[in-house]
Amino acid sequence: MKCSYILLVLLHGFFLAACDVPESNIYLEALRQRPWKSVHKYIEVRPGAFLFYWLYYADATRAGADQKPLIIWIQGGPGNAASGIGNFCELGPFKTDMSPRNYTWVNGRNILLIDHPVGAGFSYAVNTSLYVTSDREAAKDLMRFTKAFFKIHKEFRKTPTYVVGQSYGGKLTARLGYFLHTAIERKRLKMNFKGIGIGGGWIDTSESSKQQPRFLFDMGLIDIKAFRTATKIAENISSLIKTRNYYKAGQLDYVMFGTIMDDASYEYDMINLENINHYSYSLLLKKLDENMNTFVKPTLNVNQSINWKHLTYDVYFSLQNSFVEPGTRFLEILLNRTNLKVAVYNGNLDAVTPLCGATSWVHNLKWHGAKQFFDAKRVPIRGERNGFYKTYGKLSFWAVFGSGHWVPEDNPTAMEQILQFLTQNDS
Repeated sequence: MKCSYILLVLLHGFFLAACDVPESNIYLEALRQRPWKSVHKYIEVRPGAFLFYWLYYADATRAGADQKPLIIWIQGGPGNAASGIGNFCELGPFKTDMSPRNYTWVNGRNILLIDHPVGAGFSYAVNTSLYVTSDREAAKDLMRFTKAFFKIHKEFRKTPTYVVGQSYGGKLTARLGYFLHTAIERKRLKMNFKGIGIGGGWIDTSESSKQQPRFLFDMGLIDIKAFRTATKIAENISSLIKTRNYYKAGQLDYVMFGTIMDDASYEYDMINLENINHYSYSLLLKKLDENMNTFVKPTLNVNQSINWKHLTYDVYFSLQNSFVEPGTRFLEILLNRTNLKVAVYNGNLDAVTPLCGATSWVHNLKWHGAKQFFDAKRVPIRGERNGFYKTYGKLSFWAVFGSGHWVPEDNPTAMEQILQFLTQNDS
């Protein structure tokens, strides 16, 4: 092992085996150029079930980090890995090609990335039977994780802390927020919990399913035949969700997705549902898988037998019975019973969870400030043509222009204002 490697490992807190690391490691070279103080560990949330986390200290130093906000990032999927997608594709200090990200969330904030549910990313279980099969089980694991995290990192117990979730992670964030608030009230958790953020949230699954065919048709991405077929399927999905037949509704959701993808006018390799103005992310994510296994994994104190993947399909399908289960009631509880801030944001180029669907469901939430929120005037997001936001009480809603599903990467200017708005007066 080269001396320079040893010095870097000590500074970064890594356990590094020279035999596992290529002579030229682009990740280590990136760290040499721009070192970031971080910690990564496993937490056993159930016997034999381990969640991996990666904590970046604000501004690359542990000194004074507890005086700056802590944001817990909940990735979507389910089964997408925060250690790679959230970290290198969206908000961490380095991009997928290991070049520095100037608009990283780690500037002024501590960021906690969790690979979840168990089995995603670097997280693992001794047996696949330990994979979660419901949103409740997934949120309970995150709850156990959070309790253990604040026992390990006691310095953050008084730090203003926020949970921000994307896509399916947004649905879990709403439920997790309820669990955390309840635990704090009952004095079972020491944590300065201040609010949640939901980006491209798979919250009102019925509304998002209904709006997806309309959005794709209006943008010219599917033909009228596919539109009408998908619309009928979406209506059936909505009816099944109302009767809580989530399993059958989830099956129909796959059918609707297949209908959209099979349309002759829609080239999945050319257009990506997560951002209709981008080419497919498949090549980017393929490269991410390669870089994570070749350059990043050997530098981490993780289970080296894991073949890291941006999406673990076994985890994804283990939650198929809960896939379309809505999360709106947990948001309504938070708005009606707590003082937690709630920021909802959505990109206007997002075909996974279209902005029109998010606009609809956020204005249909049943809470005491619903009328005042509905009547509130939209204000431009700072900058040029970045969208609009509106707010009343603890709720804010952000329509982000020029952005798809990955708002932190697609429009960092708007995302920075959202984060500042969410954490203002708390840093």
